[in-house]
Amino acid sequence: MTAEYSGKEIKSKGEDQLAETTVEYVAFLTRSEHRFHVLNLLADGASSREELRKQLDATRVTLSRILGDLEDRALIHRRNSEGGYELTSFGETVYRDLVRLQGTIMVGQTYPNLISRLPTDWFDFDLRCLANGEHIHGKSEDPLAATRTLANAIKGSSSCESLVRTFTSLPVYGYEQAIQNGSEPEVHVIFDSNVTETIVGDSSLHTKLRELESQADSTVYFSLDERVPCTVDLIDGETVFFTVDRDHETGFDIISCSHSDVVAWANRVIGEYSDRAVPLAERTSDVD
Repeated sequence: MTAEYSGKEIKSKGEDQLAETTVEYVAFLTRSEHRFHVLNLLADGASSREELRKQLDATRVTLSRILGDLEDRALIHRRNSEGGYELTSFGETVYRDLVRLQGTIMVGQTYPNLISRLPTDWFDFDLRCLANGEHIHGKSEDPLAATRTLANAIKGSSSCESLVRTFTSLPVYGYEQAIQNGSEPEVHVIFDSNVTETIVGDSSLHTKLRELESQADSTVYFSLDERVPCTVDLIDGETVFFTVDRDHETGFDIISCSHSDVVAWANRVIGEYSDRAVPLAERTSDVD
């Protein structure tokens, strides 16, 4: 009995030591702005000691200490041929994870009630980009206020590309009003499998969408055989709207962001899903 108890104690102590060591390691990297800055600079490629010193605005003694500390931890190493420094494979991984952690914290601080519902694993851009976005949300008396903002953006746009996880009719009406006003934007909408099922089961809805396509004289609505993590709208190729369901109340939360990295991500991801989509009319023709 005593031996078994001691074994558990040893294991528990080892786990505590490991956790403490890990925390100390992260603290080492984050408590000095210069250490993280060196990793950030080297993430763009190898640099000489003099190049690093100029960009850090640090003394030679300070830089030598920083480089030595990072070398001791196998995060960077010297290139024998040119004498410069570069990240090790381990350093690249640690840097990438630190940037990700930083981004998650910044987004969590900016949108504390929304971070758990954002599909951050889907976003391969630096999450810190979202911290400069805007959280559009409606008060309880108007739970669709956020979606109304998006509908107005579509109505006043020249182009809109959408990847839709949760169907709401307001953006559709925004597009319809734009057509009626003679300012028809170029629209390309991809519904995921769940939204497609909703549309197929509602004859009045897919009839409405087909009427809009006939007025546009082009294929506007497409369908996927898979789910997507959240709704993404790219307006005029310069602003991205992320729409997520609320947890315990009616309506949606929307983040708008115009950061170039986020726009580039939306362009690429919508394009990838578009390649796998088929015209919505192919899904609804059998149910008319």
